[in-house]
Amino acid sequence: MELSEVEPRTGQRPQRSPMYERTGYRLIKVGELAMVTAERALAPLGVKPRHFNVLATLAADATLSQQDVSHLLGIDPNVLVGVIDDLEREGLAERRRNPKDRRRHVVAVTPAGQQLLAEGAARLDAAERDFFAGVDEADLAVVRQVTAHLIETHPPQVKR
Repeated sequence: MELSEVEPRTGQRPQRSPMYERTGYRLIKVGELAMVTAERALAPLGVKPRHFNVLATLAADATLSQQDVSHLLGIDPNVLVGVIDDLEREGLAERRRNPKDRRRHVVAVTPAGQQLLAEGAARLDAAERDFFAGVDEADLAVVRQVTAHLIETHPPQVKR
């Protein structure tokens, strides 16, 4: 069945926002649903999606400073300090002096953080499979392509 074949039940008022026909609105709603899905998947590990994203970013490049991570992810530097404080408190990451520039710090992912990343990635993979169940792979490839294009065209702004 094609999505365009789905019709509201006759005699009932549509249960949709007047904004429903706007693509941006739909992307926001899908993003909200995906965020709830990620929150539920990561909750048993005691971590939120934002924390997981920061931890994964740090693990992907051990040379990043907090400022680098802030710019890369579009997170306000003051908010990022709190996220990294949380990760340190949980033993998932630790601030270290940059051996090449002692005035700077890098944030290193601990072995516990690496373990959490592996478990979290598996949980997110399963959650995404469930979330996108019923959408064929060709359509998912288009979604990935279009959303990647939009993200690259409109890089994240720092959220305050």
